[in-house]
Amino acid sequence: MSPVERSTESNKVVLCDFDGTLTPFIVIDHLYKTFAQCGLEFAERWERGEISTMEEMESTFATVTASREEMESELAKLELVPGASNFISFCQERGYSFAIVSDGLQWYIEYILQQHGITDIKIIASQIYFKTNGFHFSYPWYNPEVPLRSTSKPTIIRHYQERGSRVAFIGDGTSDFEVVGVADSIYARRKLAEYCQSKGVPAIAFTDFFDLIAKWQEF
Repeated sequence: MSPVERSTESNKVVLCDFDGTLTPFIVIDHLYKTFAQCGLEFAERWERGEISTMEEMESTFATVTASREEMESELAKLELVPGASNFISFCQERGYSFAIVSDGLQWYIEYILQQHGITDIKIIASQIYFKTNGFHFSYPWYNPEVPLRSTSKPTIIRHYQERGSRVAFIGDGTSDFEVVGVADSIYARRKLAEYCQSKGVPAIAFTDFFDLIAKWQEF
């Protein structure tokens, strides 16, 4: 599957992580802490590189008894990082193609964005299905080149680049490390900023999206 729609594609693409980048903290970890009997047990194993995102999500949600509605009631309380909606408008005004690329779930990303009046944004992420016998998942963006992630961010970046687009990537954490050396430019918070610095990789560090707009460089 390709994320690229040639008819609507700009030659400048901004791909943005969601958890911890557009949001102040990792949303899926918040769901785990609030609703999963195992808490962050599998998330911590994932952070150590012991299991994949797929194993983390499936193992953790197997201990969740809350309904979709109960979880969405909690999601409705969550904020975005200051300036997030302004930055999305900024990209649209400049004619960039903007998409969210996440190792998380499209369900909660879409829900939170809608709570903040943000719609019609392309979301590249995994799927959760709410069934009477539990939660089921699918991973349309998985690629074995990044076996521990449910969404292969470097694969998606290359899809755009192979069609002549330049790609700016915005991220914050472990699941973003693989974009280093692939994206044309990187804007980083937290762990990704530290990782880029440790590897001597050029990246522009930012705090919130007002700061990012002020530091933005044409690409």
